[in-house]
Amino acid sequence: MPTCRNCGVTCEADELTRHVSEGWLVVHCPECHAPLGSYRLGTPSVDTMRNVE
Repeated sequence: MPTCRNCGVTCEADELTRHVSEGWLVVHCPECHAPLGSYRLGTPSVDTMRNVE
């Protein structure tokens, strides 16, 4: 459960305010609307590159 650094409220992940802007998912606190994080859409969540020699 994320806690807002601005107002201190702790909320469930499904309560967060979300919107998409220019390929980014931006997540805000539902109480004070402070940004909590941003995530780039369309990129793999895990780096699949391997060190090949």
